[in-house]
Amino acid sequence: MGANSTASVGRYWRYRDLVRNLVIANIKVRYQGAALGFLWSLGNPLAMILLYDFVFTHVFRSNLPNYILYLIIGVLHYNLFAQSVSQGCDSLTGAASLAQKIYFPRILIPTASLAFTLVLWLVAILILVVLYPILGGVYHWGLVLYPLALVLYLSFIWGIVLSFSVLQVEYRDLKHLVEIGIMFLFWFTPIGYDIHVLKPHTQFLISLNPLTQFMDVFHALLYSATLPTVKNVLIVVAWTLASVAVGMLLFRAKARHLVEDL
Repeated sequence: MGANSTASVGRYWRYRDLVRNLVIANIKVRYQGAALGFLWSLGNPLAMILLYDFVFTHVFRSNLPNYILYLIIGVLHYNLFAQSVSQGCDSLTGAASLAQKIYFPRILIPTASLAFTLVLWLVAILILVVLYPILGGVYHWGLVLYPLALVLYLSFIWGIVLSFSVLQVEYRDLKHLVEIGIMFLFWFTPIGYDIHVLKPHTQFLISLNPLTQFMDVFHALLYSATLPTVKNVLIVVAWTLASVAVGMLLFRAKARHLVEDL
């Protein structure tokens, strides 16, 4: 089984140039004709931080200390999920002509879509790194665990992207439903509020949202300067494994007829 897994990874690794070219092509298309080009990717996160700082400092106030940091951590990581899933939905249908002309593992298309979103998102997280101490962030040894938490989060998102991308081929209305769901999910995720101030039954319902568990991990590491609980980590790992397993099984089940359906 180990040999099969290694061979499978090696097979996909041979197409790494294709993934890179797809990501670069998407970036060129996104910023084509723009005078500042890729530098515009700095604009959205900077504007978001300045806006939140003004609104929640001078208009609405929260009892949470360093609330702007708490909010930005949640929003940045939720945006990574929302943008990846939304764009990943029509990644296969959008690349139909390429998939029909050239043979390569089709799973690389939604993977490249996620990689493209990640590249743009890394610009936003780098801005957070620069402003981290200014916003009240505390450097501690537990921060070395953040990359591991991010890998789990990206794997969880990847599994969902695989599922939705292949289902979108059959059900073309799916993306519109997903975008509505993402809008509602934002408010059912503890991004701008502390879940512990809610009523017990409300806390329970919101805790069923897998993104709640991930946000708890990110807030623990980046905001509270503590380590997430063992229970929290185990739940996050379980959600990640389930997402990847479902995504892979569904994609492989549909892959045989994918080109014809496109």
